[in-house]
Amino acid sequence: MIEILASPPHVAGYRFTDELTGADYAACIADLESRLARFERIAVVSDISDLHGLALDVIGKDLRYALSRRGEYDRFARAAVVTDKRWLVTVTGLADRVMPRTEMRTFAPEERTVALTWATNLEPAPPTS
Repeated sequence: MIEILASPPHVAGYRFTDELTGADYAACIADLESRLARFERIAVVSDISDLHGLALDVIGKDLRYALSRRGEYDRFARAAVVTDKRWLVTVTGLADRVMPRTEMRTFAPEERTVALTWATNLEPAPPTS
C-alpha cells in the first residue's frame, strides 16, 4: 500500500506499507511525474520501514521506469530512505555511488520528520524546457 505524504511540491514523499502492488507503484510514478513536470530537480522521501513485500509486476515496472529515466537521474537531487532494515541501508549506499548527483541518506523510523526536513531543504527550480 502507498500513502502520498503531505510535503512541499518539490518533494515527493511516500510511505509504503504491507505489500506494494502494481496499482500502488503506478500512483507513485504518476505523482513523481507530476512533480518532475513542475520542477527541474526534486527530492524524494521513501518511508519503507513497514514495507513487507512487492508484487511481482512491480519489479518489472520499476526496471522499465528506471530505464526510461536513464540520463535524467540528476533530476532527483535528494533521496531520503526511512528504514530499519540494514540491507536497505547497504543498497542505498550502493545506489548513492551509481547516482553521484543525487544526495542520498538513510534515516531510522523514528527520524521520519528529520528525513522530510532534510529533503525539503532543497532550492526548487522550474523545469528548463
